[in-house]
Amino acid sequence: MSGQGAQRVPIVHSVTTPLGHLDLRLHQLECGTRGWSLRPGGFQPEETRPVVNGTLDGRAAVAFLADLEVAAALLRGFIEDVGGAE
Repeated sequence: MSGQGAQRVPIVHSVTTPLGHLDLRLHQLECGTRGWSLRPGGFQPEETRPVVNGTLDGRAAVAFLADLEVAAALLRGFIEDVGGAE
C-alpha cells in the first residue's frame, strides 16, 4: 500500500480581505467546491496554513453569512457597552 496522501486541487477563484490581524479568504476549487479560511494577516498561500477553515457548499454558505452577521452585531454591542470606539 502506498503512503499517498490527499492531493491539492487548484483554486480557480479566490478573494481575500483583512479581518483584524487575520485574512479571510473565500475560494472556489477547480472541482467546484467552495470554502473559506482565516490565516495570519499578509499570508502567502504557499507558506501559511489556515488557523481555521470551512466549507461554503450548500447551506453552509448561508450559515456562515449568518454567523458573520451575529458576530458583527455582538461586536457593535460590545463596543457600545465598554464606552465606544475611542
